[in-house]
Amino acid sequence: MKLIVFLILLVLLTGVELLLYRKRALSDLSFHVSFSRPIARCGDIIEVIEVAQNNKRLPLPFVLLKFESPDAFQFLDMSNTSVSDLFYREDMLTMKPFSRHTRRIKVRCAKRGLYSFVRVNVSTSDLLLLEKITHTFNNDASITILPEKITPPEMQTLLSVSYSDLLARRTPLTDPMSFSGIREYRPEDPMRDINWTATAKAGDFMVNQTTSTCHRQVSIFVNLESYNLKDSVALLEKSISLAYSYMIELGNLGIPSRIFTNGKDISTGSPVTDILASDAPGLLRRGIALARIDLSAGVIPFSDLVEEYLPATGTDDYVIVISPRYKGLVQDTLRSIRARRDSLLWVMPAFRTTPEVENATDITGRYLRWEVKGNDR
Repeated sequence: MKLIVFLILLVLLTGVELLLYRKRALSDLSFHVSFSRPIARCGDIIEVIEVAQNNKRLPLPFVLLKFESPDAFQFLDMSNTSVSDLFYREDMLTMKPFSRHTRRIKVRCAKRGLYSFVRVNVSTSDLLLLEKITHTFNNDASITILPEKITPPEMQTLLSVSYSDLLARRTPLTDPMSFSGIREYRPEDPMRDINWTATAKAGDFMVNQTTSTCHRQVSIFVNLESYNLKDSVALLEKSISLAYSYMIELGNLGIPSRIFTNGKDISTGSPVTDILASDAPGLLRRGIALARIDLSAGVIPFSDLVEEYLPATGTDDYVIVISPRYKGLVQDTLRSIRARRDSLLWVMPAFRTTPEVENATDITGRYLRWEVKGNDR
């Protein structure tokens, strides 16, 4: 008789416990996954921060936290991580009443883009582990990874060719009343050029950049149309990185530039373009804009981009076209630019195995093949 009573009580207690956990296990429970900073450079190591909080008296014997991560993030510790098209990160913990859990996971930013964690899947159980309880929490965390920074030695030929033409038309005189931006102090800079307000904000010496009394501007057009039948993107990514890195080098010299691409913004779907600038905030703004290009969304025709935005450039602008595509109407478009602008340079990112291009006679001498390592996989 006692055994029967005990079993009945056990069943009742088990039922009450199970009902309690079904109703209360996920209440007053919060989970959030975020990034240690909102903007990072390609190659940077950042932290993905998991925060779980149990704001009730009910303990949770185990909590399995799972979220999807794009392959743009390389986890330095791959334990508890499965791989397919995405990375799936799983972490298990036990949560006492009114407890808080924080875990920091180091990842390397491997690819430019705008990335978000929009949901977190959570699984838990009752104390007797009789039933698994699962819920998906909405999450709001995003990060912008800037394009890869190409080092000056890797684009030495481009810098040499373009700088020689740009500087040939600049005078050594500068206008002390005309500023092109602010940059970090260099040993050769005179003390009178130090901007003390910017120095106080940055915590390091910053100097004013004065413009030449006769300076040129650079207009960069980036063609992201497909360059082979496989719709590969490797050279398109290199084109974006080259444009970004080249603008940084121009900014270091105080040469203003602007950029026009036929790639579409991941949110608005509009072509990514940016106004004339050479200062650090302007370069960061462009890096963010280029990071937001969604190559999977397609592009507008390059000829349409040129027809719409070339009139917005100066007649004396140095025009650089970065285009790995060389077939189709590309050379006709280049010829159209050449007819309206005196200075034109076509930079074609290519692999060693990419065939040589036979250029039209009026483009020869304005063409630079820029070879990069690797191949299309």
